[in-house]
Amino acid sequence: MSDTFRASLYTPLDIADSHTAQTLWSAINNPLISPRRFDSVERARIEFDARSCEAARDIYSTEGVLFIQGANARFTAMFSQLTDSLSKWTFWWDLDAMVGSVGEQWLQWLYRLIRQLPPYYGLACSADEYAAKHRAVGSDDIGGATRMVGVSSADFHRFLPGVYWLTIFGAELVDHFGAALQSLPDTRCVTISPSNMAVLLDSPAKPESMAERLRTEARLTETLGADYFFDHTEKDCERTPVPSLAQAMREASA
Repeated sequence: MSDTFRASLYTPLDIADSHTAQTLWSAINNPLISPRRFDSVERARIEFDARSCEAARDIYSTEGVLFIQGANARFTAMFSQLTDSLSKWTFWWDLDAMVGSVGEQWLQWLYRLIRQLPPYYGLACSADEYAAKHRAVGSDDIGGATRMVGVSSADFHRFLPGVYWLTIFGAELVDHFGAALQSLPDTRCVTISPSNMAVLLDSPAKPESMAERLRTEARLTETLGADYFFDHTEKDCERTPVPSLAQAMREASA
């Protein structure tokens, strides 16, 4: 996984909705990705084409999960329904693609998707950075099996997963954090749309030092308010939901 880049969006949008599905399908149908197959399992078997959106929507409505495989950069997407009002969309592609002009193309693709289908929150980083922040070894698990902590549906209702190489703030979070997002040290603030912003670190996606990357991100969470963010070094500490996001999720689930 050390050669993989990942991006995740937590969203109230449901692919079972026709407009959402068609908009997403159009975004995926991009030469940068060159989509090939989709299915309810990762080893997708159904051929992707511009007219297969409804078939994919039917799979998602029945199974609550959808995978899409692309021919370029080992692209894989997984769309999963966490609750009736919360979904998680995760994309993986080659970390080596996240440099230079090609890396900028991938970022612009992600920004366009966010403009079209705004999420609550999102993150993007190397798979190694994600693991460093969330991987835990269960002491009670046979053989010391690993699991990811701080990223479940229940967790997202209690706190934000963290700050990463790229962190995406939806409308409710932009409303809460406001101008602080534009003045964070060692970062660049990207206005994706009037209501969606991203904070991008002033360093490559693949860090030279993971320890320094984590320290930088910890300083950013302190500036924004550490109580709002998961911290793998203090997993048992109480966290505080961002009020505007918590309200939006309550209203969405009502």
